[in-house]
Amino acid sequence: MGLIPLLLLLLVAEIVARVDRGTLLRLENHRLMRLERARRGYPATNDPHLGYVPTPSYSSQDNLWQKQVTIDEHGFRLNGPGIRPKGKLIVAVGDSFTFGDQVNDAETWPALLEETLEQPVLNGGVFGYSFGQSILRAEEILDHQQVDWLVVSFIPSDIKRCEDMKSYGWKPYFELEGQGLVLHYPPNEPAPMDPAEARLKKFKNGLGYSALVDSVLAHTQARSWWFENEGAIRAHPPGTGLEISRRLVDRIATHAEVHGYHLLLVSQGHTADENAAALIEHARKTGVSTLDLLSTYLAEEEKDPSLRDRYFQGHMTAEGNLWVANHIANYIQKAESKSR
Repeated sequence: MGLIPLLLLLLVAEIVARVDRGTLLRLENHRLMRLERARRGYPATNDPHLGYVPTPSYSSQDNLWQKQVTIDEHGFRLNGPGIRPKGKLIVAVGDSFTFGDQVNDAETWPALLEETLEQPVLNGGVFGYSFGQSILRAEEILDHQQVDWLVVSFIPSDIKRCEDMKSYGWKPYFELEGQGLVLHYPPNEPAPMDPAEARLKKFKNGLGYSALVDSVLAHTQARSWWFENEGAIRAHPPGTGLEISRRLVDRIATHAEVHGYHLLLVSQGHTADENAAALIEHARKTGVSTLDLLSTYLAEEEKDPSLRDRYFQGHMTAEGNLWVANHIANYIQKAESKSR
């Protein structure tokens, strides 16, 4: 194919892509528009200790998935429009899998756990959090709430995020020191953007004016590059996150023992991971209650491959979250029946 026919073909494809989006005659940056729609599903407010938290008193369906996201005045995602049941409080912390990306308020696993147990569940999950941020979030919540159970959920990426001082914005991170940990809070005055990073961002934004380029890159293996976490800055070399996470498990286990609540560590996800398995094993050896839903899911998927599409569409579907909630509910019910 010659150059002119190729250019004409690309022009037609660009027109088709713009017509499909309703932006034929408008100069729009399609990459930035897509990123902005995604960010609306992650309403965040800066926090000096945690980096960021869900924006208080937020309610909208204006996001990529057109799902209802409601956050109360204290920064916790609501479990739907119903009245919260009475009883001993369960607090759930974790990342976007706990917050409930891509589902409505009543379809997150904390909401479904509350419905199943008929017991109040506080959703303290936050999108993009590291394992360290989840533990810090739990400690802050427990300073103001008397709880019966703390459920700490994680996916493998949360362990690796402990190696960064910046990802999805500046954040707190832990440093290994002796047998303990040293906490570093986010900087008050973030450093300016690296020149190479600024050039890459400018280049992507330039390409973003093409609806065709955005459509192609957003739906191919180049998606991670197109929407990658720009400006992530490491605090530690790869592999350090596991040891940091092990010590964080010890830290929250001590907190649970001192304050008298039950602690449950839950692994989630759909891809086998050595670090996740190692963290669960460490928790077991130190006497922390664990629920390895990652391994449980993989075993079930081997028998029924259709579970991947039913339970996961990027994050977990409502059906997948119900599966998680049922497993956690069964664990809590069995543990409480044994203690009676």
